[in-house]
Amino acid sequence: MTLTAPAPTFTARPTDTPTPTATSTPLPDSEWIAFASNRDGNWELYLLNTESGQEINLTRHPAEDRAPAWSPRGDALAFESNRDGNWEIYLLDLLSGALTRLTDHPAYDGAPAWSPDGSALAFESYRDGNLEIYLLTLDNGTLRRLTQDPAGDYGPAWSPDGQSIAFTSWRDGNQEVYLVSAQGGEAHNLTHHPADDQDPVWMPDGSGFVFVSWREADAQTGNRNAEIYRLTMSDGTVQRLTDNPWPDLDPAWDRSGRLLWSAYDPGPPFETYDPYRPGDYHLYRSGPQGPERLTETDWDDRQPAPAPSVCCSLHDLEERLPPPLPPREPAPGLPSGVLAQVVEVPSITVSGQPILVNELVSPSLVAWQQAVLEASGWDFLRQTLGSWRNIDSVRKKKMYRYDYGFLSWHKAGRALDLALEFKVDGADQMVVVREDLADQVYWRLYLKAARQDGSQGEPLKDNPWRFWWHIKPEEDPKAYDAGGRRLPIPDGYYVDITALAKRFGWERIASYAIAGDYHWQTDSNGTEYWHYERTDGLRWWEAMLQLYPQETLEQYVGWEAGLRHAQSEEMMRSKGIPTPVP
Repeated sequence: MTLTAPAPTFTARPTDTPTPTATSTPLPDSEWIAFASNRDGNWELYLLNTESGQEINLTRHPAEDRAPAWSPRGDALAFESNRDGNWEIYLLDLLSGALTRLTDHPAYDGAPAWSPDGSALAFESYRDGNLEIYLLTLDNGTLRRLTQDPAGDYGPAWSPDGQSIAFTSWRDGNQEVYLVSAQGGEAHNLTHHPADDQDPVWMPDGSGFVFVSWREADAQTGNRNAEIYRLTMSDGTVQRLTDNPWPDLDPAWDRSGRLLWSAYDPGPPFETYDPYRPGDYHLYRSGPQGPERLTETDWDDRQPAPAPSVCCSLHDLEERLPPPLPPREPAPGLPSGVLAQVVEVPSITVSGQPILVNELVSPSLVAWQQAVLEASGWDFLRQTLGSWRNIDSVRKKKMYRYDYGFLSWHKAGRALDLALEFKVDGADQMVVVREDLADQVYWRLYLKAARQDGSQGEPLKDNPWRFWWHIKPEEDPKAYDAGGRRLPIPDGYYVDITALAKRFGWERIASYAIAGDYHWQTDSNGTEYWHYERTDGLRWWEAMLQLYPQETLEQYVGWEAGLRHAQSEEMMRSKGIPTPVP
């Protein structure tokens, strides 16, 4: 991953640097970045000192806290949180640790952005039945709606001179970056591209902005990738700034004019048809030798917000914050020499009977089920396609070159196939969103919340996918051959089932894309959008050794057994099956 163009240097304007007050002083050489992370089991706000590496959890609350935005004077952070039962905008005073709720409406409010003079906040809101941009004057609480369109308008970014606000909108059928006067009026499309362009962030000198675009497409697979681009306002030129096979998101500028962003890092090599373990987003910064990685967790770190050029003292900040949350519980283990049991999970069924799983993953599965129920109002995991498969199960008829399920994680009791749909009164409440990660295709599941009053879920910003088997080839041959097409973004509040799964250690897998044999664009089974696994960092053979003695594994799923049951040597090696001794 390299930058194709150097980050511009910082050029100050009068509105960029407010006059310091008694509580705001020029920052020392150290750099502070606020960001959102789910390392604690939910989204929290953190501070990172990029000089010392010190990290501070600012919010320490079991609810979700995201989208940090520094005040221009560096003495407060605005952010979004659902800690009071719905999504609102809050203000954290860094001098006192006091927390103030700034909005009070049952609908979703989020993504705050400060005016350069600190007098107002722009934010996105669903209070009129779709996403729109609003302005909140802080001294008197006056609220003004800035955008007026039936499509979604979100993600406001205030220009350094305070005159304009850039934002993302899908009013033209795809996501584009728009510009509107801070006084209101007609909005103008600035990007004009058939691919999605989103999340604008102004250059410090106001000469243009950077944004995320999905316009790069792989010639072979058709998969799209997110990169960061710069648009110059004077002539409309667009320049690509990042070059990475994995998505680059959340651009920002630090006070030295360096580009910051969050980039996806895949996990280590995994298996033949799912080549990488699940990855995470981490914070990066442009440097003289290329991108510098700033965070090192095995969880997502997103939405970097660098501190402004002036800032209040952060000395003894932790003393002014709530007590830390309990640490995550480690993955359960087994005493040496003890085999795990296969147990029933009474609350999750297949064909009316409790599913069976490895006892080590049963608590996390129930926790995931309960979290989905609480977040969406639906017991989505109550009825599934199943989990357990016997060690001697094989493909019943020859369909493919290989028996792709012979070495399945179902046999380790660590996989769950969710329901293909979730209908209420005949209407499917589940939507599937396509996510391209390099040359792999993944799927994210959302469930429409039972309560549509803002107390559950949040507005959807991604296009659902209509699979090819729901498309008549004679009516839309291009979409049929491509495996489907995107649908318009629906109204309403949705819960991210995939994100909740990850919280409890359950991860999706990539679709199968084996040309001429087992490909999701020609075989619906290959999409695997319903399949989730909890591997806990184990290889498949290691997971099977938790349940069976080695001699039993050798008999049913060892190297020679695999060859007899149409397994490739490459696949067996990736599963960790011991190879024959010469």
